[in-house]
Amino acid sequence: MKVRNVLEWLDALAPLETAEGFDNVGLLMGDADAAVERVLFCMDVTCDVAAQAVHTGAQLIVSHHPFIFSALKRIDYSGPQGRTLQTLAAAGVSVLAGHTNWDKAPGGVSDSLAEALGLMEVRSGDDYLRVGRLPSPLTREAFRARVEKALHAMAPLYGPAHSIVRVAVAGGAYGEGAALAHALGADAFVVGEARHHELVDACQRGLTVCVAGHYATELPGVAALCKRFEADARAAGWPVQACLHSSPPYEGALLAP
Repeated sequence: MKVRNVLEWLDALAPLETAEGFDNVGLLMGDADAAVERVLFCMDVTCDVAAQAVHTGAQLIVSHHPFIFSALKRIDYSGPQGRTLQTLAAAGVSVLAGHTNWDKAPGGVSDSLAEALGLMEVRSGDDYLRVGRLPSPLTREAFRARVEKALHAMAPLYGPAHSIVRVAVAGGAYGEGAALAHALGADAFVVGEARHHELVDACQRGLTVCVAGHYATELPGVAALCKRFEADARAAGWPVQACLHSSPPYEGALLAP
C-alpha cells in the first residue's frame, strides 16, 4: 500500500473538496508514492505523536487538525513545530490531514459526537450541526453527568435549568451554531468551544449550552476514522495496520477514562 492509496480512501470517505476554503487538508508532508505498512491516527501532530510514529515504525500519520495550517516563513528546530518537522522528515514519515471535510462527512466528527452521547433519531441541522433526542428527559445536572461520562471531560453548562430532551451537537469551535440549535427546537447544545457573545445570546434564547472542550468533542470522530480504516483494510485485504493516539496535547480539562 502507498500513501496515495490512503489519501484516495480518505477522499472517497470525506471528499477533500468539501473542506472549507481556509482549511489545509490532504497530503501536507511526505511522498505520495511511499510504501505504508503502519498508519497512526491522531488529533494533532505534536512532538509526542511524531515520536510515537518513529518508535512504532509508522510511515504515515493521518491527523484531524492540519499541523501546517498557514504558510511557513521559517522552520526553527528549537520550537515545537520545528522539532516535529525535523523528526518526521528525518524518519521519512508522511502526513495527511482530514479536517473540516471529516467534520461534516457522514459518520464524521458531528455524527460520532451524537453517537457518543447516545442520541436517537439524529438528523442534520447544517454541515456541522446534528440534532437528536435523549432516550428520556434529564435534569440539568444529570445531563451534564452524561456528557462528562461519555467524553471523559469536564463540561460546564450555561443557560437555564430546565428538562433536557432534544440535544444539538457540533464538535470543536462552532459556538455560532447555538442560534440554529435553538431554532431547531433543541433544549441543549453540546459544543467544543463557544465565545462569550455566543453564550450570552444562547442563554437569552433559553438554550442550555454545554462547552465540553475542543479535543473531547472531536476525539470520537478521530477514533471513528481509525476504526473505519481498520475495517476497510480488513475487508479489502490491505497489508497495513493502524493505531490511534488518544492522549490529549494538554492537561487540566479531561477526566480519567
